[in-house]
Amino acid sequence: MATTVSAASASATTNTSAPVADTPREAKARAQQVLAAAEKRGIVKKSARQGSQTSSTQKSFALSTPAPRPQIVGGSTTTISAAPYIVQLWYQDPRDPGFVLFTCAGTMIAPNKVLTAAHCVSGLDWVHKGEVAGGVSTLDADNYKWSFVKRQWVNPSYNKNTLDNDIAILTLSKALPLSVAPIAMGTDTALYKTGTNATVFGWGTTTSAPDAHTSNVLKKATLPIHSNSACNAALRDPSAGDQFIDGHMVCAGPPGTGNDSTTTSTCPGDSGGPLLVSGKVVGIVSWGIGIQDPSTGEWVKNCGVEGTYPVFTKVSTYAGVAKARTNDTDYTGDGNADVFARATKGGTARVYKGKTLGTYSSAGSGFSSWNKVLQTDLNRDGINDYIVRTTAGGLYWRHKVGTKTVNTKISSSYKTVRQIITPGDVTGDSKPDLMTVTSNGYLYVYAGKGNGTFGGAKRLSTGWLGYAQVIGHGDYNGDGRPDLLGRNGKGAVYLHAGNAKGTFTMTSRKLVSSTGFKSAKYIVTPGDVNGDGYSDIVTVNSSGYLYLYKGNGKGTFGGALRAKTGLKSYNLFG
Repeated sequence: MATTVSAASASATTNTSAPVADTPREAKARAQQVLAAAEKRGIVKKSARQGSQTSSTQKSFALSTPAPRPQIVGGSTTTISAAPYIVQLWYQDPRDPGFVLFTCAGTMIAPNKVLTAAHCVSGLDWVHKGEVAGGVSTLDADNYKWSFVKRQWVNPSYNKNTLDNDIAILTLSKALPLSVAPIAMGTDTALYKTGTNATVFGWGTTTSAPDAHTSNVLKKATLPIHSNSACNAALRDPSAGDQFIDGHMVCAGPPGTGNDSTTTSTCPGDSGGPLLVSGKVVGIVSWGIGIQDPSTGEWVKNCGVEGTYPVFTKVSTYAGVAKARTNDTDYTGDGNADVFARATKGGTARVYKGKTLGTYSSAGSGFSSWNKVLQTDLNRDGINDYIVRTTAGGLYWRHKVGTKTVNTKISSSYKTVRQIITPGDVTGDSKPDLMTVTSNGYLYVYAGKGNGTFGGAKRLSTGWLGYAQVIGHGDYNGDGRPDLLGRNGKGAVYLHAGNAKGTFTMTSRKLVSSTGFKSAKYIVTPGDVNGDGYSDIVTVNSSGYLYLYKGNGKGTFGGALRAKTGLKSYNLFG
């Protein structure tokens, strides 16, 4: 028999070797086999929710990865109170669209954001065929909180053959009243110390047999974290070579014994679920080793192979790209940040569309009284909001209520405020915040409440009058925390990196460019424009040329890419 790498979710009934790439025909055929076998062992399905968040035509079914099942061997039964942020991912039954099948687990990392594995999302149409349910301990519960999926994002660097960069985020169509779990940041190295006990949660079978039945109740297991060298030694395949990728993956758990009664491990189907240390998500269930009979192609053991460990995506490595999706803004709904532009005359506006900013759509009229516009999503409904200031000094939250656009007043006294910033979640509670620089140079943060309102002003530091402009939306240095950018009167741009305390000072900064942005008449930071997971900068010069500067997650930016011309008659951008 052969020992082979398999995705932890591999299938509802059988493992599938990760290195095998399916054609659409093969994928569909394999999906049907998965479903047939799943029925035999008691597949979990339920009626699909009625309605849809979109009127788009549904695509024909083609499952690029089989529907996964969560399984923990050697774990213990628990309740949702132990992990109130874990959710169930349900996907449409290809043979019966009136039902959905349980596929993967996920973690709420914001009220409308679910962190999961890329192999749970890649190649599937979650927007039209998926649902997310949470707040319950069992798969058959009726009192769950649920939502459709509004957007899906898979790490562009995800490799389905090696399961490298195995991370994805689903944006829900509405915020769910569930707890959220913080993710490990780039500086949280102590959480990965060898020997540290981590906890994994999931629903699924309690044996490694290919015909094992799924557990209806939530289970958990304690798994000690191992060093990279130990992971490499245990997971190296004699024929395939290194399969564990240092820095991108983490392995945990006691070594498999080959015997279910003495093994504690994740198994195919736990995919997408969280591995936690001290309440932070340090890993996403990704893959493990199974045993396959080479003569028949049948899997005879799904997990717990002697001497091996289960493998997880190392979340801290991807904190930057994860936070970019958590705090994303997207007017057009295509998954990329867009740029708002208002005409100098007439008050009409348009939105230049990410990915390239080369095309635009109308944003309507009636914007002549604004002198500031910033993008955000204050109520976490997945629909782009604006923070706008009028020439009279009124600050408003412009957002959708049903089909109507509503301007809700935040304050009447912002006329003399020098800078207004919507950086994302500075305070660490997964809710977007507001920042300002006052006329005396003080920097303040206002903690968002997730409903369009804010807490009281908290003064962070002084000395910010040295900048002509303070901007920022998202993370620029890759540590997962929102950063600020300051541009002085000579055009030099500095990076002020965020920290665990949510504070910023003038004394802690890094020069990004002394002259690179000198010619910019307008400079805006909408977020991740090109969809690579890194926040970008957009500028417009005096000739009306629109430029994109791609972020790289290292606190610097690529060279200017001319995206559009003809914006000389526009004088407000955001």
